[in-house]
This record gives sequence, C-alpha cells and structure tokens, in this order.
Amino acid sequence: MATSSIKEQVYQELSRVTHAISNPKRMELIDVLSQKSYSVEELSNEITMSMASTSQHLQVLKSAKLVDSYRQGNFIIYSITDDSVLKLVSVVKELGFRKIAEIERLIGDFKADKNILESITLDDLLARSKKEKIILIDVRPEDEYKAGHIPNAVSIPLAQLKKRLNELPKNRTIIAYCRGPLCVMSADAIKLLNQRKFTAIRMEDGYVEWKLKQHEINKN
Repeated sequence: MATSSIKEQVYQELSRVTHAISNPKRMELIDVLSQKSYSVEELSNEITMSMASTSQHLQVLKSAKLVDSYRQGNFIIYSITDDSVLKLVSVVKELGFRKIAEIERLIGDFKADKNILESITLDDLLARSKKEKIILIDVRPEDEYKAGHIPNAVSIPLAQLKKRLNELPKNRTIIAYCRGPLCVMSADAIKLLNQRKFTAIRMEDGYVEWKLKQHEINKN
C-alpha cells in the first residue's frame, strides 16, 4: 500500500475525533462527563436537550472512542474513556481562549454579568494558601465531589449553600470552585457569600484542571 494512501486513511480516522468535538453540545457533554459518569437521562437534563438528541450525540462521541457506556439496571451510563480526552478538550479550550477574540469578549461579558470583580487560578490558590488560611469549597453536586475533588476542599453544593452559611468562618477567605472557567455555580456562590459579608473569591479552574495539572507534575 502506498505511503500516501496510508497517510490519507490515518488522517481520515483522526478527523473522526475532530468531527466528534466539532459540535458545541458534544463539547458540553464531554465537559459534564469529565466530572463523573452520568446516565443519558441525567445528561439530557444537564445540557437541556431531548433524550433522543442527547443519545445521538453520545453515539458520535462513542464512535470516536471519546466516551464509553455500560448498562446499570434500566439505565445506560456514559463516562469519559480516559484522561487523554480531558487533555484534548483542555488544549482546544486553551487555544481558543488565547487566539479567538470573540471568546475573550464572551468571557468578559460573563464576568461582567455575574459581577465577578476578582478570580484566581490554581497557581494563585497554591500561592495564597501558603500565605494565609483559606477555606476551599466545592459547590458542584455532591456526587461529582465524591467522584473526585481537589484535596482539602469542603463539599457545599450550591443548592445547599444558603442553609450552610453558619459552617463558614467570616475571618477567613473563602475560595469557591466548580466545573471550570465556564461554570456558573461558583459565580453564583460567590455572589451569595459576598452579599452575606463573607470574603469570597471565585477560582476559574475546577477539578479537571487540577487533575491535569497533577499529571504534568507527575511527568516532571
């Protein structure tokens, strides 16, 4: 077989991966599944799409080997195949955030709409934790926290935050995180905390960003 023919076939197979992540809803599905495994029904609610359409998108991702599935009783459960999928999406996001001006504008609009005056990264968190005592809270749903979380983070899901304010000290800085830069849960948490006179800051990075950072550290 000619080398050029093999090359074309390899590129054809690789294009299945790029095609799989070319749809915004499929990118969103990967974002949600990067937190934990979910059923089709749960994913349908998360991305506000019909179960039929959600299932179709999941089949495209599965065909490209980006997600796996298994049956659990009457439900089909989907999960990310491995952390290489997280790296792929992370690289796409990083490239887009740096190179596409429209994304920068949209992120700016998001922060303005949520009145986010200050936010920090994982590196900022590590530096800050060495200088002062902070409280790190994970405001994602509890099952996502149980599936994996940043060490020493306290689970206080956004839906429970208002009832659990008495668990938080007012003499420490509270840093809240959720699913990452595009997640609104931490922004809503910070808004509530600031209204109640807590010193609170949103962390842009989430659990997945922390997980990928650990991979880089371990490689070195």
